Amino acid sequence: MDNNNNKKPNVSDGELLNRAIKFAVDKHAGQVRKGTNIPYITHPLETMTILNAMRADTNLLIAGLLHDTLEDTDTSPNEILKNFNKDVVELVAEHTEDKTKSWDQRKKYEIKELEQASKRVKMLVMADKVSNLRNMFLDYCELGDEFWSRFNAPKTKQAWYYSKLIDALVDLQVFDDTAKTYWEMVDLYKDIFVTFIYDQEEKIIYQLDTCGENYYLQKGDTQWHPFDGKIAPHSLVIPRSEAERLEDNWYLKYGKRERGE
Repeated sequence: MDNNNNKKPNVSDGELLNRAIKFAVDKHAGQVRKGTNIPYITHPLETMTILNAMRADTNLLIAGLLHDTLEDTDTSPNEILKNFNKDVVELVAEHTEDKTKSWDQRKKYEIKELEQASKRVKMLVMADKVSNLRNMFLDYCELGDEFWSRFNAPKTKQAWYYSKLIDALVDLQVFDDTAKTYWEMVDLYKDIFVTFIYDQEEKIIYQLDTCGENYYLQKGDTQWHPFDGKIAPHSLVIPRSEAERLEDNWYLKYGKRERGE
């Protein structure tokens, strides 16, 4: 549903989006994505594209384009209001961190606020984070653990942060327009932060999370169980896709499939 309550009269959605793209390009001029030479504007554009796939309204698409302008450029709320509308300002402001606070303080506050946020704000946050996770996954595959030196917080804290975001956004899995993106976020998290290990002799899959939340599933069982023991030395690390293929095959034989998180 398009939120047109605050839209200026006689301005089409296409013209507003074109104006927002130009605004974002100008504001992020000269910025690059962390640890790369890729222009930063690719991230707001991808965020907008992800929102569009979730059938977001025009104001929300614009907020996707501008979501980092208050935080990372010299843009003021009044400037966004002058060029767009109050709804866009409020969406962007709700997804803007206070950089005067520490990393831990900012992330804990964000997660607490996100739990009570509207669906539209949650969609904006999820689109931003899915864009980030897509790029993190590609760079992590190329660089390995060296990749984490780019960040202010180590891999363990990054895993904690994204796992808490997944929890805070969990209600988006029930809506037709957001479910696919939510599960993409879960899968990307697992590809980056979860190691899957298979004990072929005992027919056990282990799911070891960087956060320390570890689980195992044994063939013939229908439940994932917490795990804090030892893994047999003959066990092998396998891709998430292979672990899920095994799980699906086991559930086809033994019962209803339930995703182990």
